[in-house]
Parts: sequence; C-alpha cells; structure tokens
Amino acid sequence: MPGIMDSSQFERTLLEEAINHPSVAMMRLSLEVDRQLRLILAVTGNLGKYSGQSPSEALDLLAQTAVGSRIPNSLRDTVQSFWDLRNEVVHGGSSREGYAMRSIDYGFRILRMLQSIPRPKFIVVLTTTVYSDKACVNARRDVSGVILLTIGPNGENHGEHIFPTRRTYEPGQSISWEWDMTSQGWDESWYRDPRSGEIKPAWGEALEFVGRPLDEI
Repeated sequence: MPGIMDSSQFERTLLEEAINHPSVAMMRLSLEVDRQLRLILAVTGNLGKYSGQSPSEALDLLAQTAVGSRIPNSLRDTVQSFWDLRNEVVHGGSSREGYAMRSIDYGFRILRMLQSIPRPKFIVVLTTTVYSDKACVNARRDVSGVILLTIGPNGENHGEHIFPTRRTYEPGQSISWEWDMTSQGWDESWYRDPRSGEIKPAWGEALEFVGRPLDEI
C-alpha cells in the first residue's frame, strides 16, 4: 500500500489481483481510501471526530479546515460513486464483479486526488527533559517535552515548538496533530536545549500532546 510501496506499484498490484478476485481488490482499495482520508484528518487535528462510517463524513470534516479549500470539487461526486458501487458489492448485488471493477477505477481516481492535496507536516526533532523551575534543577518526572518541526501545506517552515507528552517518539517521525483534552496538563516549564545547552521556556500552560506516528494510522 502507499507508504509501504509507492502509489503506482500499489495500483499495479491491485489491478493484478482484480483479474482473479475483483471483489477482494475492491475491498482492499476501499480500506486504502479510508486510510488516506484518515491521514489527512490526522494532520489537521480532526481524526478524533471521525466515526469511520463513510468517506463523505471525512470530507465534511475536512471542509471545515484550511485544507478544505484545496480539495478538488470533483472529489465528493467521485467518492459517492465509489461508495455506492462498494455497497453494491458488499450487499451482493447483481453483476457483482462488474461493480467491483468499476469501483476500482473510481477508487484509483480518489487516491490520486487525495495524495495531491497539500497538508501540514509535524516532524519529531527530539524529546527532552523538562523542568518546573527556570534554573532547570527540578526535573518533571511525569512528562517530557517533544520538539516538533512544523511544515505548512505549501512547504513553508513554521519553526520548532515544544509540547508536553508522556509518549515515546523517535527523531524524524511524521506524526498526527492530537491532544488529550481530558488531561489536567502542566503549568509553566523550562528545558535545556540538548543541541546548544541553552535554557529555554517550554510552555506557560499546556495539555498533553498525544500525536501518533502516521505509519500507525
């Protein structure tokens, strides 16, 4: 699948499978369409609102974000056609294989459109100890800081920012934009930048960041 193999290789593999098992290929494609929608929702902070009922629901959520204006006008109609054909296959309608092959064509169109939509990126720079005092003497034992590099949809660099987290990250990971809205959070904190040794303010008050690596979504 894309992310494991490139999109053209994914299409070739799926078309080969569709020759003998069109319904199976269609279902695999349906899962990949949903995964690509989830990836966009994940970096726009909307994945937690998505029930997974249909692609149209995901598009409605994306329409409320800055990414929404970048979605091709034809995508919604193509998604609806794909989902209608998928449902015909799932519910065992007549000409089942014909429906599956038509849905595969729509699904490929959707994937290409989704992959072309610009979106922000959040990349782990490093994680570090944070402190409750400006001198960086009293380390916080229940939280660390993750420094993220934010890249805008057009590739613009929005700089690095540090957030409280109890999760483990590896440098270079691309992660989702997710927060634990039920946490009590942490008050004013500082950290010593491991790269320069300089003491810097971390945050004044912040909830817990719980973003996940995109390859786990």
